[in-house]
Parts: sequence; C-alpha cells; structure tokens
Amino acid sequence: MPLSYRVDKTNNHVNTKVTGPVTVGDILGHFEAARQEEILGYTELIDARGIGTSMSTADIWEAALSVKLSRVRLAFGRRAVVVDSDLNFGLVRLFATVVSGFFPIDVFRDQTEAENWLKLADGPPEAV
Repeated sequence: MPLSYRVDKTNNHVNTKVTGPVTVGDILGHFEAARQEEILGYTELIDARGIGTSMSTADIWEAALSVKLSRVRLAFGRRAVVVDSDLNFGLVRLFATVVSGFFPIDVFRDQTEAENWLKLADGPPEAV
C-alpha cells in the first residue's frame, strides 16, 4: 500500500507518507484503517510530495464522494496534505472542496505551513 502512517497517541496526531501511485481504494482503505484504529479525530499531516500523478479528476470525485457517503456522524480531526506539483495541488484541492463541510482539510506546498495550520486545531474534533 502506498500510504503508511505513524500514530502519536500522546499528541493525537498521525503522520502519513504517500510513497507511490495512489488509487481510490488506497484512500478509502486509509480512512477505514483510521476509523478502525479510532484515530479519525486526530490531526493528520499527509506528505504526498514526489508521488507523481496517478489519479484522474474522476478518481478524485469518486474518492471524495465515497468518503463523504461512507461516514455517519464521525468526528474528524484536521488533515493537511503537502504536495509539490501544480497538478497534485489541484487534485487535492478538488478533494478538499468536495469534502468541505464534512471535515477540515487543506492542501499546502510547504510542510511548516501545513504543520502550523494543524496546530490551530484546538478542542475536540468536529462531528459531522
């Protein structure tokens, strides 16, 4: 699986690294694993730099809609995705737009900026 993650239960934070082409199934599997481990409410920094392009706009729509439709009243923490290409920035921005209002997610080119945005998450995660 091209997504691996490390959980920091002390700080309620997840660091995720994307190491290769990603599919809709990979994204859904990642959310399902987080649900099963009861870490959806943690903040998450997703490092997706250097992965190339593996998904189409239609794939992004499918993944985002599947995530929205498969979750019922679960609390989600903030998610920050770091990318390094214009195309991936646009694709992640599309994903974030589709799930906006469902859970807080934003896309960044700079990891420090993403980490600072995650630190704004204080209090309990948002329930939707």
